[in-house]
Amino acid sequence: MKRPCNLLFTLSCLLAAPLVAQPAIGGNTCDSADLTGTYAFTLSGRQITSAGNLSNVILGNGSATFDGLNKVTITTTADTLQSIGTPLTWGGSFTVQSNCAGTVTITSGGSVTLNLMLYNQGVSFLATGTDAIYSYMASGTTQATGCSAATLSGVYVFTSNGYSLAPGVVNGTAAASGLFQFDGVSNLTVNASVAGTKTPTLTLTGSYSVSSTCVGSATVTDSKGDTVAMSFSIYNASAANGGFDVVLAQSGSLEVSGSAHVVYGQPAPAAANQGVGDPPAGGILAKLSLEAANGGKI
Repeated sequence: MKRPCNLLFTLSCLLAAPLVAQPAIGGNTCDSADLTGTYAFTLSGRQITSAGNLSNVILGNGSATFDGLNKVTITTTADTLQSIGTPLTWGGSFTVQSNCAGTVTITSGGSVTLNLMLYNQGVSFLATGTDAIYSYMASGTTQATGCSAATLSGVYVFTSNGYSLAPGVVNGTAAASGLFQFDGVSNLTVNASVAGTKTPTLTLTGSYSVSSTCVGSATVTDSKGDTVAMSFSIYNASAANGGFDVVLAQSGSLEVSGSAHVVYGQPAPAAANQGVGDPPAGGILAKLSLEAANGGKI
């Protein structure tokens, strides 16, 4: 008859004992010095009405520069329902905790708070946050250096997603994927498949430029003369593994954001043999398009 009493006593002691604190997630590996230099930066934002409707969007990319102490400057080209290709510059401060989480507080050019998460020893970061209009998602990766138009030369595959638009209205979601071909001088051709819009395919031609800070822009048109604006930020400038973030926007029709990567094994670009105004060589682009249409066989 004593064993039940002992059992009850033991249970009461366990219930009375304080709960052991759970360990905090994260190590003691980061500080503000891990965010030093310039990062290729991409941004997206959405505004939702009280009724749950999507009323406004923003997509953009450019650069975010951190001083390794507490100051940050973010310079982007932004596309919204109201305008495309609009310069947007934010300035403010940042902090990084030892567990590699932190905060960016924008006080110049806007009033934005972003929650920051570093990874890969500060080479890259992710961020989310809000201001009075948008809920944001953002990311950054250490930006390439010493770029020029010749940095983008050859064929790149890309994929992206975003929104289909009517004038002043977001009317659905969209996704685009396909090929970019740069001639290493100034000419660009785009072949894209688009889901979620009235135009399932796009063939665009035009010109591009790249600054020494590894951000660039392009203006391309279709056969009807409709214009698509592009902005991009290069995070890998190597011929073998080149990559960049990109936004494509057509006023009142389409906004998509994604990334592009150089085609593996393509012939070495011959930008030095091309002159300004020469059309980009179409052989590689045509071959890749044909292979895609025939399941990898020509």
